[in-house]
Amino acid sequence: MRNLFQRSWFVLLLTVTLAPVALSQQGQNQSQNQQNQQQQEQGQTGQASDQPAQPISAYHSPLSALGGNQDQNQNPSGLQPDTHPLAGAQNLGLGTAPTEHSYWQPTISVFSTLDSNAFGLSSGWVTYTSVLGALQVHRLSARNNLTLNYAGGGTFTTNSSVGNSVLQRLELGDTVSLRRATLSVFDTAAYLPETSFGFGGLGGLSLPGSGSLGLGNGYVPQESILAARDQRILNTSIGQMNYLLSPRASLTFLGGYSLLHFYGSGYLDIRQPMFQAGYNYQMTPLDTVAVLYNFSDIQFGGLNESIRDNRADLSYGRRVTGRIAFQVQAGPEIVTFQVPSSATTAGSGPKYLWNLNSSLSYALERGSLGLSYMHGVNAGSGVLVGAVGDTVGVTANRALAREFTGGLRFGYARNSSLNGPTQLFANRNYDYWYGGADLNHPFGRYLSLVMSYQFQRETSNSPLCIGSSCGTFSRNTISIGFTWQDHPFAF
Repeated sequence: MRNLFQRSWFVLLLTVTLAPVALSQQGQNQSQNQQNQQQQEQGQTGQASDQPAQPISAYHSPLSALGGNQDQNQNPSGLQPDTHPLAGAQNLGLGTAPTEHSYWQPTISVFSTLDSNAFGLSSGWVTYTSVLGALQVHRLSARNNLTLNYAGGGTFTTNSSVGNSVLQRLELGDTVSLRRATLSVFDTAAYLPETSFGFGGLGGLSLPGSGSLGLGNGYVPQESILAARDQRILNTSIGQMNYLLSPRASLTFLGGYSLLHFYGSGYLDIRQPMFQAGYNYQMTPLDTVAVLYNFSDIQFGGLNESIRDNRADLSYGRRVTGRIAFQVQAGPEIVTFQVPSSATTAGSGPKYLWNLNSSLSYALERGSLGLSYMHGVNAGSGVLVGAVGDTVGVTANRALAREFTGGLRFGYARNSSLNGPTQLFANRNYDYWYGGADLNHPFGRYLSLVMSYQFQRETSNSPLCIGSSCGTFSRNTISIGFTWQDHPFAF
């Protein structure tokens, strides 16, 4: 517990320390960005910056997650300001590239992967091929903005012990702008053969288009414990309203439902309805504060026990279009257990904890940097009946030369069982690391060569076995492939 406490505060201090360092590097650009944003405010009649009148996403390449087009970070001057409410479901962003037309854009990816440990299903290195198709649709109208991303395909191998698997991901975001209110609907769903955190099905590379909605970590199913290979469905649906009180203040309300369902045995299905209400206030053109309350009811399939989680948080956000987006949210967290009268009531009283969620996006001259840290209660990834987790994510992308773009990524998660009344899976800890790198080289306007490497490692004091590995699991994957992306087609 002492090591966990020290590790949590180290990451917190690292995130908070990096934010002012990044801010100090803005230099002369900050004053110009501030003037531009003030001019935009004057040009908007009764509309605050937290009002998402400019929609979810204007143009994000489906290959951006594959280390592809980095033009948005290299040329931020043309970006439109991020307008997500600080107390909403979406993380703050660097901005969106402007677009005036509805369009659709296709992508095809083919990868070959070497896997050193296919979840213990086969000894030695295993080779498999991944084939994916992706489609992004963006529809604009006077008051409505719709974003739809789909990626689907599968992995194929001649090794009968490992077998084939199916990959699917769908993301939908729709925003309707009214005079004083903005109504938004978000839905993200995935059908995957393994843990989503550090998903290694493409050598660690994400599915094309994934994460374009920018939903925060606390709203999607938490799956940060590496477990045995098994098909699962993850889904999150959220309805949100942001109501403008004044040019500087707004109220945000959201309700949602998340689901994690496994098709095999040995896991706990998770259902989690949630509600959140918050107040946003813009102190300066660049700085916003918010106070919010969040309630969620974590339910487990096959168990009578559920966990009710209450959080009251104070949040601060700073955004400079095309340069930096920083937010930190923290506060107390109260957890209560709901159990039938026939169950033991040992430890059934409320638990008083704390939570913190922070992220930093920073645009470099030839690349970008992203940091995130989250501490608090989660559903336990289908392995535990609730957990207290610490999750760290680091991404970096940079143009290495005229024809090459490189990326680095790192993730760490520690989950400790949230010991409740029934004492299921009590006193268990899981430490999971992943890290990797990728290199992108374009051939012409539409075709790119992508190479990547990733490692995964998990240690635990529990008897959880991944194939033939119990207690400790290590894996290396090497991938090489091609992605083809056509130009956007207006409609």
